[in-house]
Amino acid sequence: MEYVVIVLLLIVILILLRLGFKSPEKSTDNKHKNSKKDAPAEKSSKFCPLCESSLSKGENVKSKTYPAAHGSTDTLMDVFGCPKCIPPVGTEARICPVCKKKIPADGFVIGRYFVRPDKKHLHVLGCTLCRKAK
Repeated sequence: MEYVVIVLLLIVILILLRLGFKSPEKSTDNKHKNSKKDAPAEKSSKFCPLCESSLSKGENVKSKTYPAAHGSTDTLMDVFGCPKCIPPVGTEARICPVCKKKIPADGFVIGRYFVRPDKKHLHVLGCTLCRKAK
């Protein structure tokens, strides 16, 4: 009879360990949720090509991609900016990476967009001001 009780206690202990027995006061789920809210925003490796501000999680650069020619590895892309710089709401200045001039509100940057299995890459050709001159 004693062996049966010991075996049952061991089974209960193993089940509790398997489920991750947690007391309500020290729940790691609550700590984890609170630490995400209290933690400063993580530094991003993505930047807006126009205003050079770092993009937070969920922020994207507004752009338009045109269909690639058959057999081509790149497409043309118009880049308008990120939420921090796109008119009329954005406050950051949009600067062309090629000619270093301020891009007008109705302007954008033109580039070649390459998609490879290991990475994506945008090669900026110029803005509507400096590309118009060519």
